[in-house]
Amino acid sequence: MNLVAVAANDLTGFVLLLCMLISSRVRRSGRSFELQLFSKIAILTMISCAVDFFAFYYDGKPGALPMFVNMAANTFCFISNPIFVASWCLYCDYKFYRSLDRIKKMYTYVFIPAILLVIIALVNVVYPLIFYIDASNVYHRLPLNYGYYIVDLLYLIYSVFTKIRFEQRYGKVRFFPMYLMMGPILFGCTIQACVYGLSLIWISLSIGITAIYMALQNEFSYLDPLTGLYNRAYLDYQFEAASKHTKSVLGGIMIDVDDFKQINDTYGHSVGDDALKAMAQILLACKPERSVILRFAGDEFIIIIKKSNEDEILGVMENLRKAQENFNQTSGAPYHLSFSMGYALYHPGKDTSDTFYKAMDDNMYIAKNEKHNRK
Repeated sequence: MNLVAVAANDLTGFVLLLCMLISSRVRRSGRSFELQLFSKIAILTMISCAVDFFAFYYDGKPGALPMFVNMAANTFCFISNPIFVASWCLYCDYKFYRSLDRIKKMYTYVFIPAILLVIIALVNVVYPLIFYIDASNVYHRLPLNYGYYIVDLLYLIYSVFTKIRFEQRYGKVRFFPMYLMMGPILFGCTIQACVYGLSLIWISLSIGITAIYMALQNEFSYLDPLTGLYNRAYLDYQFEAASKHTKSVLGGIMIDVDDFKQINDTYGHSVGDDALKAMAQILLACKPERSVILRFAGDEFIIIIKKSNEDEILGVMENLRKAQENFNQTSGAPYHLSFSMGYALYHPGKDTSDTFYKAMDDNMYIAKNEKHNRK
């Protein structure tokens, strides 16, 4: 592959990611672990695009400095490669489950293959295992080089299975078409592994990252930034979809956190935010199939269940009560989390979104008043 083609590929990847990072700087200024991790993956790939060019540029040039740069640049690329795929798996896991505790527990082990590949790349500097630089400063790859492609593939497969397992338990993941990421990566890695002298990996990763980011723009407009749940705008989207399928009945449960103002006044808004996040986690843990969870207003949430019925809704509400009791017994939070619920069924073509909201809201306040009268 000639140097001009390498430069065009790496420059394209670099510019794509640079533009993406500049356009997303407002969102990245927050404290979202998901966005910060996604940005770090993009930055690593962008740097690797630049380093990859220098590896090709200095390949075959005489002198001590070109030989040093050639070795250092190739070593860096072999280090960043497993870090990228392992971090991609971590990103997918957090995006689906939104649990740092799960990540700390699982990814100590998931990162082991990547760490081993990093160590091999460092050892390669003094004892060639994956590539070597000859006396003419020309790069040559060794058979163990293909082990990196195999591990990359296994990590990508693992990320797909992470999504499959999540969807089996919680339902379809929306606005995250993994094929937009996997397609370019598999194509680029396969061609580069089979044809010696090509540089396609980093441009492929850049295209995949940019494609996923563009797909996520739809999700950003539908997400509540505090809880990570869908917002009211997404509820309107659901009703529009339901109106096209008149036989599909939607079940809805409206949940209102009891005495939320008191939690804010007593412990501060930071603890109040924690209470809303805890409420979101309870809802996610009890989420039935074919359902979405939304933050409807400040301390109000809604669960929408497709093709539902009254028995299923009552079962979900009972599970929520049990999860609430378990949280209060085990969380160690300074507040007591309590909520009231009301439900309704939405028949497309018969009900409107306003009558659906009102039915849930009325039933929820009946339950809240009954709870208040029992005190």
